[in-house]
Amino acid sequence: MNHLIDLLSIQTPEHLRTGHEYQTRFDCGSFEVNVFETFQSSTKVRISYAGLSISSMIRGYKTVFNKQGNTFKFLPGTSLILPEGETIYADFPEADPNNPVQCATILIPKESMEQQLDYLNEHYPEQRKWALDYDNFHFNNNSALVRAFNELLQVAIQEEPNIPLADLLLKSFLIRLIDAQIQHVQENKTLQMNSQLLVIKKYIRENIGQTLNTEVLMRIGNCSKSTLHRLFETYCGKTPGSYILQERMLNARNLLLRADSNVSDVAYKTGFSSLSYFVKQFKAFHNCTPGDFVRKFGK
Repeated sequence: MNHLIDLLSIQTPEHLRTGHEYQTRFDCGSFEVNVFETFQSSTKVRISYAGLSISSMIRGYKTVFNKQGNTFKFLPGTSLILPEGETIYADFPEADPNNPVQCATILIPKESMEQQLDYLNEHYPEQRKWALDYDNFHFNNNSALVRAFNELLQVAIQEEPNIPLADLLLKSFLIRLIDAQIQHVQENKTLQMNSQLLVIKKYIRENIGQTLNTEVLMRIGNCSKSTLHRLFETYCGKTPGSYILQERMLNARNLLLRADSNVSDVAYKTGFSSLSYFVKQFKAFHNCTPGDFVRKFGK
């Protein structure tokens, strides 16, 4: 499941939404939180920070290239860590004033990061060796990490952040971050042993607007109905139908964030032939109607 950071309103003043990127900085004492917003399509943008960066995409996406030769889409529901001084490059192929890319980044100076990890290792040594896995730099969020990130973000964006509370929340966030990295590695190992499920999930992502039912997925995965249900219930914790609905709803959320979005078009693009059924399912999943969602979070 994609676990998403809470949506933020666009921070950039409207008259400044013309350049490649706008940065809003929130000082939290021993670290800072930045909200980056990109309003113009661009390529090979250099990204490097004076400190450890931990980023999570909120809306839109960017394609990232690193020195190891890896290329991947940085999407909502995932996080990315970048050590101090390391450089990556990013393309923003779809960014424009109607479809901005928004990303929240926590920046922690090297000395502050060492102090945080030293504290965890000193006070909780029986748990594990507390350290970030820099080889596992791009990973899926889990629910605990998202809760911790949201709590930290809400404290940071206050006019006068509560610094002691922010420091305690940072420790909680780092614990959740390390846990999420470990979970991601374990899930990848499991998925690699289940190539059928990988193929099926990839097909669902790439054909979210098409008819997706048990018969189609059985054919794509070359498996029986019982095997199909066992794979999803064992490794995704839900039925194939519930998984498809979840992916449709997350896709609809991202499409509705575009300023030129139309609820009827979004329903069609995410595989719904009935607008009323789409509205009903969207409200059940996101706790608001598509129209209310657009009014609250749209441009």
